[in-house]
Amino acid sequence: MGSTHRALGFVAGAAFGSATVTAAGRLSPDADQYRGWRLADRVTPDELLGRGRPMQHRGITHWWAWPAAASAVLVLGDVPERGGWVWLLLCSLVAGWWSHLLGDLVFGRADGFSGRGPGVPVLPWWAHLGVGLRCGGLLERVTGVALVPLGVWVVAASAGVVAGPTVVAGWSA
Repeated sequence: MGSTHRALGFVAGAAFGSATVTAAGRLSPDADQYRGWRLADRVTPDELLGRGRPMQHRGITHWWAWPAAASAVLVLGDVPERGGWVWLLLCSLVAGWWSHLLGDLVFGRADGFSGRGPGVPVLPWWAHLGVGLRCGGLLERVTGVALVPLGVWVVAASAGVVAGPTVVAGWSA
């Protein structure tokens, strides 16, 4: 689902393209699929962290509270230069994380082997909630392709090239 995650990240942070960095890959919630994380999962007893396989795929890294806390800090916190380029970059990175979770909420099947439900965890790494559509299926691929022109339109609208909403990270012109 990497290409669809990147497309979702592109749309989510199109006005400031760094959202694709946290939408897919090593800096996204899918960090739990890379070698370092998998090694840490193998050597760390689940009982030390609280049982239930917290480090599994779509476990603790996919919990909605991480981007919610980051969003709260960016919106409500005493952040210097709100609206400046650093703040916009951070908002874009958080938008990429949110877009990844949205993708997994829709296209994330249950895993009977591990006992994980469909979607993303409502609680830190358990009580998954989601639609449960198949990753890599036709609908997921069509969604990924359809998101690209939407992202291009969002960028063009943000730049004032085409008509549309001119909202950039919560600020409208």
